[in-house]
Amino acid sequence: MWALWRDALQNKRFLFHFIVGLIGLIAFALFLPYFFIEILLPKPGEPWVDPVLNFFTPKDWSTEIFILIYVCSVLGIAFNITEPKTILLGLQLYVVVNFMRIASLYVFTLEAPEGIIPLSDPFLTVFAYGQPIYVKDLFFSGHISTLCVFLFIEKRPWLKTLIFTSTVVVATLLAWQRVHYTLDMVAAPLITWGVHGFFKWFDAKYVYR
Repeated sequence: MWALWRDALQNKRFLFHFIVGLIGLIAFALFLPYFFIEILLPKPGEPWVDPVLNFFTPKDWSTEIFILIYVCSVLGIAFNITEPKTILLGLQLYVVVNFMRIASLYVFTLEAPEGIIPLSDPFLTVFAYGQPIYVKDLFFSGHISTLCVFLFIEKRPWLKTLIFTSTVVVATLLAWQRVHYTLDMVAAPLITWGVHGFFKWFDAKYVYR
């Protein structure tokens, strides 16, 4: 079952890009809290008028949102863990999209929607005894882009359908909770799709040639 991984790790180009991806993932995870707290939160943002949000009376859907995100993420990893090419593509996509998010959050800083109910990760709260609250994590949505990473790398029709449906539901609930503007959630799949196309080309040309 793991023969593909053994062969992939013997490919020096694959091994190099996989290690670079892991380093990028660790760097992102370590830098993100500092970026949010020390850089983004004190930075003035632009207000944004989003008439779509007026269709919803704000309600806390944090538990439902994170259940869908975690279920899709676990299934996406579990069903692809024996496929090194897919895992590398997902790793590259996730890391680059999130560093692009950091850049876009800084350049296009928005103020939180009026009436926002900040997201609270129920799992992180239980296991980490609390969590910082971020309310300016807006353009573009990390929750939607994460789901789109798994959506775009997935090849199984049933799982692709499940992730797509979950993405639509999560986007609706995020708007309902006023965690994101519509713009944030429309941009996320478009940007993620563009990065996905780049790495499909890049890996074929430079990793597996």
